[in-house]
Formats: sequence, structure tokens, C-alpha cells
Amino acid sequence: MKNKLRQIGIFLVVAGFLLVGVQAGIALPQDRLPQPTENAGWLYVGGGGPGNYTKIQSAIDAAVDGDTVYVFPGTYHETLNIAVSLRLIGAGRDVTTIFGNALNATVEIARQNVVVQGFTIKNDGTQVGIESTTSSSQHTFSDNIITMTSYGIRLYYSSFNQIKRNLFYDNTHSGVYMEVGQNDTVFNNEFYNNTDEAIYMTGSGKVTIDRNSIHNNWIGIHAFRDNGNMIRNNVIVSNSYGIKLTGLLTQNSNFNTVSRNRINYNTICGIEIDHSQGNVIEFNEIRGNGIGIQFTITALNRVKNNNITMSTDLGLMFSFSVGDLIIGNNIDNTQDRLVLMQIGAGIVIAPNNWWGSTQWPLRRMRPLYGWAWIIPWRMNPFDFNVGPVV
Repeated sequence: MKNKLRQIGIFLVVAGFLLVGVQAGIALPQDRLPQPTENAGWLYVGGGGPGNYTKIQSAIDAAVDGDTVYVFPGTYHETLNIAVSLRLIGAGRDVTTIFGNALNATVEIARQNVVVQGFTIKNDGTQVGIESTTSSSQHTFSDNIITMTSYGIRLYYSSFNQIKRNLFYDNTHSGVYMEVGQNDTVFNNEFYNNTDEAIYMTGSGKVTIDRNSIHNNWIGIHAFRDNGNMIRNNVIVSNSYGIKLTGLLTQNSNFNTVSRNRINYNTICGIEIDHSQGNVIEFNEIRGNGIGIQFTITALNRVKNNNITMSTDLGLMFSFSVGDLIIGNNIDNTQDRLVLMQIGAGIVIAPNNWWGSTQWPLRRMRPLYGWAWIIPWRMNPFDFNVGPVV
């Protein structure tokens, strides 16, 4: 009877903490977190129950592949090293915190198939929040708050990971940093006030970035020497740069697709394409940026069916670009004298666009040492839906 009463008491305490987490949580959707059970393969940290560990690392060290380490509410001043395939589950990201130090990543993973869910993860801003090392892959990071780290999540030679429903803010470098990996998914996260990028990719590919809210960072999404990614259905507003697809010499960011995003009010540039080719930019709302889209040393990129409007400096800017195709877009501005397309050097193919007027649109062009084919041009705007699909 006493054991049964003890179990009921523990259940009520946990339920109370979970209710507090629901009331205090950030307004991002979260999955229902796994609940403590008495099944074999579960280890417990905190909570005061018999046999519970006081340190998360102690429970991890005692776990074997396939186990679940459940962490009750509290703040745990630890750095963790995970060398087994397990689920590390917190009672909720608003009530369960892992606070690291200035020496190591707060959570370091060196094994395949690890889940980290339901925590706030932070340190002093000089170390990584979650780091996957030694080519470990197939992780899931969900329903966490990652703040006051250098890189929120850093994946190195790591593939087939899922990063979903997390909140990244006030990190001193990037929210998510991916280097040399394939087929990662970054879905339904929020990023703001990260000093460098919300999301950075280099040397990886086939990454899907979908339905994220990205605002008030230096760069929203930056692909550097990164190919074949899908960037879709995101809201990318009020950064300095919205999206950058960049390369260096012969190492480019090629064949990426940027589709159905809302890329608005980024102060310097909405989309920058630099040393890259074969990218597709389609069905995006690109409004109120300093420069709508900027091309530098590019070729054979295709920009179609976008609304590029209300740019404060230039709608489209080309420098040393050859054969980029601009077709079927609404390129309009409320300022009649604003230059909609500037060509520093190169050749641009730009027929069948709406340039904001039925008149000869050359007055809206600035062909400096370059050439543009714009005939025929539209006599009225296109009527199509752009931006994220609900």
C-alpha cells in the first residue's frame, strides 16, 4: 500500500511540473513528451524517487543501447558525453535545464541514434550546445530551447538527422551549423537574435529546411559550398541577409531550390547568390529588402514566378553574371524612379516579366557594361500565389 501511495505522489508532482511547463512555454508547437514508466530500460535523474540518479551523466554511464534516460525538472550543472544510443528526455524545456561550462560542449554525442528532447540547453556562450562528433548520425533533436551557446547545434560529418520544433536564440555564432553531412532535416524551428547565422551549411547537401521562423539574425540561411538543398515554406524576415548561396572560386553552392518562402524586410539583401549556378528561385514573396536578389559571378540560375517588390535599393543586381534567367516574375516597386535591375557586367535573359508599368521598361534598367534581353515584357501583373503553403 505504501509503495502504491508513493507512486501516486510521484505522478502528481510530475503532473504539476508539466502543467507549469505548458503555461510558461514559448508559442511553438511541441510534441507530447514521453512520460516516466516503470518499464525496464528507463533510468531516472532527479525527482527524489528510490534509485534515481542525481547526475544526468551518471545515468548515461549506466545506460545501454536502446535505454531512455528521463530527467525530472530542475537545473543540472553538467556537461554530458553520450556514447550509447539512447533517448535523453527532459520533463519539459521550460522546467528542465542543462547548464554547461566554458570548457566543453554542453552535450557531446559520439554514437548513432540519439534523441535529445525536452530541455533548455545553455552555457556561457563560448561552447557548443549540442555537438555530434566522430561521424555519428541519425539523431533527433526536438522540443528544446538552445540559448547562450556559441553554436546551438553543430553537426560534423553527421547525416540523416532531424532538428524540429526547437527554439534557438541569443547564440553567439549560429543556431544550427552543419558541416559535411547529407540528408538532414531542419523543420518547424524558430531562430532569432543569433549573432551570425540562424542556419549555416558547408560541404553538405540534400538538406531540407522547411517551415522555420527566422528573424532578427545577421544571416537567415547561409549555404557555403553546399549543393542540392531544398529551402521551402520558411518565413525569413528582418535579418541583415535573408538567404545566402555562396562559394569560392571553383567550389560553389549549386542546384539548390528556394521555393515558397516569405523573404521580407531584410535590410541588406533578400537573397544573395555568389559564385554559384543552377539554383532555382521560385514562388517566393521577396518584399521590402534592401536589394531583392543580388547575383555576383553567377551563371544559369533561374528565377521564376516570384513577387519581388518594394526593394529600397535595387530589385535585381548583377555583377559578372552570364546566362541567368529571370522569367515570369512581378518585379514592381512603389517608387517609380527606383532602378529595378542593374547589370554591372554580364548577360541577363529577362523576358516576360512585369516591371510595374506597361511602358517601355528600359527606364527602370541600369545596364552598366552589360546586356539584358527583356522582350517581350508583361503588360499587367501575374496573378499567382507565392510564399509558404499553409
